[in-house]
Amino acid sequence: MKVGILGGTFDPIHNGHIAIAKAAGEQFGLDLVFVMPARIPPHKRNATVTADIHRAAMTALALIDEPKLAINLIEFARDGASYTSDTLSLILRDHPDTELYYIIGQDSLRDFPKWHEPEKIASMAKLLTAIRDDNREEFMKLLAERNAEYNNAFLPIDSPYVPVSSTELRKQLENGTSSLVKPLVAQYAERFGLYSGHSTVLREETIKLFTSICEDLKARLSRHRYEHSLGVAYFAANYLQSNLELQGVAKSEDGFYDDVQKAFLAGILHDSAKNIPLDTFVQYCEERGIDVDETERQSPEVLHAKAGRYIAEQEFGITDAEILSAIEKHCLGDNDMNEIDLAVYAADFTEPFRDHIPALCSLGEIRRIALEDVAKASLIATQCVIKYLEDCGGTICNKTYETLRMLEQRVQNKNNLMKENNTNMAKENYTSLDLAKTAYQALENKKGFDIKVIEIDKVSTIADYFVIADGNNPSQVEAMVDEVQLQLHQQYDIEPKRIEGARNCGWILMDYGDIVVHVFSSQDRLFYDLERVWRDGTSVETKDWTE
Repeated sequence: MKVGILGGTFDPIHNGHIAIAKAAGEQFGLDLVFVMPARIPPHKRNATVTADIHRAAMTALALIDEPKLAINLIEFARDGASYTSDTLSLILRDHPDTELYYIIGQDSLRDFPKWHEPEKIASMAKLLTAIRDDNREEFMKLLAERNAEYNNAFLPIDSPYVPVSSTELRKQLENGTSSLVKPLVAQYAERFGLYSGHSTVLREETIKLFTSICEDLKARLSRHRYEHSLGVAYFAANYLQSNLELQGVAKSEDGFYDDVQKAFLAGILHDSAKNIPLDTFVQYCEERGIDVDETERQSPEVLHAKAGRYIAEQEFGITDAEILSAIEKHCLGDNDMNEIDLAVYAADFTEPFRDHIPALCSLGEIRRIALEDVAKASLIATQCVIKYLEDCGGTICNKTYETLRMLEQRVQNKNNLMKENNTNMAKENYTSLDLAKTAYQALENKKGFDIKVIEIDKVSTIADYFVIADGNNPSQVEAMVDEVQLQLHQQYDIEPKRIEGARNCGWILMDYGDIVVHVFSSQDRLFYDLERVWRDGTSVETKDWTE
């Protein structure tokens, strides 16, 4: 694979970072660009930098709708300063066939000889350099000098680069918002008071109790487990705040949601029992009067949820029944879960330090869904867990299946209610299959290649059908996308809920709710291979659809 890397402090990640990463990916045909926050940037050792959890969270949120960009937290896993040469060495050690492209700005081009082990860096990766339009002549001269020094390792990115002052950006965010970052990033920063010092979702007493709990957990848990717990706390609170606001739920008199406080505290405590040795979990629970069933004896790792509830109550003094419930249900779920339970459950699967790759849906997509509907996100997470365990021959607890059935019913009931209440639909007499047929015909109108329709409603709640096709070149891909939008608008008066991918990239996704249309370049279709990923779906016979 050809992999780009954009490193930085990302305090916060802004639109300039994303634009240059996408420009590099498109110009050099990169399969993926890693956006890689640094734990301790060497040039900022004495500076105040926003906490790792928040820089990771904002980066993950910024990339939700960027299919060719992915967060990579490899530098967070190391102690000490983050040196580029060490990072590149680690990547090439684990993936020796990867072709690396490291993305830098003009300031870094100027200072490159002062970097740690610059010759080593230049030998391991091509260095893609962004150009400022205001001094292109000076840039090209400097680029030639560096190439003479480092064996032609530097290549220019032929896209306008507009630098953004992080200091000025943080001042804007201090006042609540900024057009220089993705809306979800600005929202997250405002909610947790990252640059204003005043959280809009957490009460002062909640933060005080949270801080006290964290001091204990730092000594109790490994760094990895502690960071995961932080991620679950902040994502659970963020998800639930979004859900309650979308539902129009009234806040308490002081302007806060009580349930968000509970989800936040349950999130930080959900893995408080993870320091207990696995082979002693059964004994630990039995000695404390915690029920252990036969399935839990065979898979004792799941007992950390029950043990965590006990520790939260007995050692941290938590008495709130809903907090304790969310801790106990975060692992296997339950057939009765409220929105606090679901927010913690979904956050446990999707917090930014998670590095797994779900088989059925990207983490970015599940995060986007969780901000709108924690029940639906929890359902997809459960489906992904079951799929993973089935593929690797793992044990699936009965409670997991109970959780699956409960979530399927809850999501189906909500979908039914939405359909009943949707009185503004211009044309009502059509089905999701009608939409799939129309999209298929639109793609065929523009000579799309290998058009496939997969029925996925039995294996996922993402949509009823996927419609997949590819084109020979960017112009054809663009024409196919335009035709799909035109036909669905003309025939059903509907527009896509969202579109992912730029017009000149290799994969454009159009989400119409009931159907999702994927238009690829031929190369990208082979790479992503959605037909294999969704092989549990049903291939639809389309030979009679042409007319």
